[in-house]
Amino acid sequence: MNERDATRTGTRVLVCVAGAETEPFWERCRALLPRDAEVEIHHVIDEVPARELEQRFMRHPGHPPPPGYDARARAAETRGSDAILDDARRALGIAAATSVGRGRPEWEIVQRAGETDASLVVVGCRPGELTTPPEPHSLGHVARFVVDHAPCPVMLVRLTPEGVPHVPGTHNVPGTH
Repeated sequence: MNERDATRTGTRVLVCVAGAETEPFWERCRALLPRDAEVEIHHVIDEVPARELEQRFMRHPGHPPPPGYDARARAAETRGSDAILDDARRALGIAAATSVGRGRPEWEIVQRAGETDASLVVVGCRPGELTTPPEPHSLGHVARFVVDHAPCPVMLVRLTPEGVPHVPGTHNVPGTH
C-alpha cells in the first residue's frame, strides 16, 4: 500500500479514540478526512487495569472480590466504551461504524487495522493533552506503537496551542522561535 492509496476513493479509515478527545481534535479530523471515506471509530477497553486489580485480590485471599464483580465490571466497561463511541460519532459528525476491542490498545489498534484492511489509521498524539508540540517524547506509547507497526499509513492528529497557527517545520510553542 502506498501514500496514494490513503486518498483513493473508497478509503477505509480507522479513527481510534480513547475518550479524552476534545473538539479541536474532531475539527482537525473533519478537515483532514477524505469526504468519501468509509470511517470506523474504534475504542479499546484496556484490560491491564482489570488484570492488576485481579492480582491484588489474589494477593489477599481473605478479601476476594464480591460475587458477580467480574460481570459487573465488564458491563461497566462496555457501557463506558459505548458512551465514548456515541460521543465520538456525534463529534465527528459523519456516518461511521463503531467497534470495540479488548486488550492492550496499541496491539488491538494494529490488529483492527489489518482486519479491516484500513487505508489509514487516525490517532491522537497523547490522550487528554490539548497540545503536543513535535519534540522527543511527544507521542504516547500507544501512538508510537501504532506509528511503528500499523499495516497502513497513520495520521497523527497533533493539536497546536490555541491561537497559534501551525507552521510546518516549527514546534509552535508559545514564547519560542
